[in-house]
Amino acid sequence: MAHARTLRPAASLAVGAAAIAAAAGLAAAQPSVSVNLAGISVPSTGTSPPDVVRTSGAATISAAPGYKYTFNPTIQGTGLLGAVFIPSPKPLGDVLNDFNPGMYRVVYGAMRNPPGTVPTQVYFEPVGGTFSGLTLSLTLALDILADRTGRAGIRNITKPVFVGLNVTAGAATMEAWTPPAPVTTEWHFDGNLSSVKETGEFPASGPSKIRYLDDPAFGPILGGPGQETQYPNPATPTGVTQAQSSFGTTATFGLPAINGRTATVYKTSPTRNLADPGNRAKSRGLGLAMWPNTRDFWPDDKLASWTLIMDLYIPAAAWSAEYPLALFDNNHNNDASADAFIRQVAGQTSIGYTPQPGDFIQTSAIGPDQWMRLAISADSYRIGTSRIFVNGQFIGESDGGWVYNSTKSTDPRYADVSSTQPLGTAVPPATWSNWGSFPNPWVLAPNAANPAPMGSTVCLFADLQGRGESVYIANLLFTDDAMTDSQIAALAGPDARGIAFIPATTCPADADGNGAFEPTDIAVFISTWLGSLNAGTLAGDFDGNGAVEPADIATFIGAWLAGVQTGGC
Repeated sequence: MAHARTLRPAASLAVGAAAIAAAAGLAAAQPSVSVNLAGISVPSTGTSPPDVVRTSGAATISAAPGYKYTFNPTIQGTGLLGAVFIPSPKPLGDVLNDFNPGMYRVVYGAMRNPPGTVPTQVYFEPVGGTFSGLTLSLTLALDILADRTGRAGIRNITKPVFVGLNVTAGAATMEAWTPPAPVTTEWHFDGNLSSVKETGEFPASGPSKIRYLDDPAFGPILGGPGQETQYPNPATPTGVTQAQSSFGTTATFGLPAINGRTATVYKTSPTRNLADPGNRAKSRGLGLAMWPNTRDFWPDDKLASWTLIMDLYIPAAAWSAEYPLALFDNNHNNDASADAFIRQVAGQTSIGYTPQPGDFIQTSAIGPDQWMRLAISADSYRIGTSRIFVNGQFIGESDGGWVYNSTKSTDPRYADVSSTQPLGTAVPPATWSNWGSFPNPWVLAPNAANPAPMGSTVCLFADLQGRGESVYIANLLFTDDAMTDSQIAALAGPDARGIAFIPATTCPADADGNGAFEPTDIAVFISTWLGSLNAGTLAGDFDGNGAVEPADIATFIGAWLAGVQTGGC
């Protein structure tokens, strides 16, 4: 460097030393870091031993917009019962499969870190269950500290006396990573469950899909409380969700318009079979199954950052129940309580996501007989919480959680992943086709050692306990990112046209959306009307009476002529 020669020797040496030191600091921050877990021990004495924690020592990791991780050391049981439970060294993921088939998925994953800074929590996952009569729970945790060293811990340990664990080999790893851009899917419920991508209205919408949870194409439904992994005999009826729900317009349902506009809406099914409302086994299949469908490009069987937004109307009839609405169960097949509820007690409304008693957020922003836009933004790994908004306004923070997303659309497989079967069993093409190219919430892998479910869906408007009434949904949005406060505030309140994907025209009679009233508008509408008539949707229901019929064309032409004469909508 020519200009360096003009420096005096002392200054040159000082600058050179600083440059070497800076280079050394940069070199120390690597794209990945490993925390050696070998030798970690959980004693067999006591039932709540202290946390065990290790760091990466001098090794540090680069700041990044995302990280991938693994936490799958080899462990062996110690103590009188532990040696019986895990008699020989075994990968942690395989041990978790013994507790709950399919849980190998929690020992690897990926997360978004939008600030691109450190320190950050990379992974925090409570795991455990009961196997052979022994109940064990603990939390796996990975962090990047302020000095960019990695830290791995086994925390919050609860176990029986005489059960201990030794880590015989292995490490936890974290790798800097640039995640793909978030994808956003939206539904306008225009007479069916198709997204705006599937209807062709907005091809740029994301790949997520929704089906009825008890769609007959999925076959037998798993059992109710106490029999969640068995198929009951006689079989639980299918097709009940569709029979107990319906599509229409705000006008046909007798609902107020949304900001003066008639909207097509979906009336949800209650969370129980109305023909046998006390039978909890028959509550199992009621609701909608939403498949995030990002596993083709997301390297994790789970989504820890996500946002769900819906334009929602709760009628007064539903408000008489303590739980007017079960929002969703982040379990893939509704095997327990819903995870998010709207609740009212003695006139006090509250909402919460996986709330403990007393943790519901009290709010006056939610109430009956009004359209509102509800948003839940969850950041499970990085923060461990979710933020809740009504009409763009933040109302409080609740717990968080990841959602299942195991199935690749391009290579569908059962979730029976293990150390000896890292990819899982492939779903035969004919079977995948019979399911409608959608992961089956009820099927178990044909693997006697690990009969894992598909683990790929989120249950909407579902609760195994039967809590939750019929409500109306005008629009729904899901994205694989925790949206920021400002992003949600910008979406404001409910809109008959949509949430993020809104038709370019604000005037229905300007059918081609070019801002002018021309004969092409008539041709465009007639094409829409014919397509709607053939597909059985309500896109061509211009007069909002809940049916697609010739009168819609006459009503459209009347509105179009008025636009031609006045130059406005």
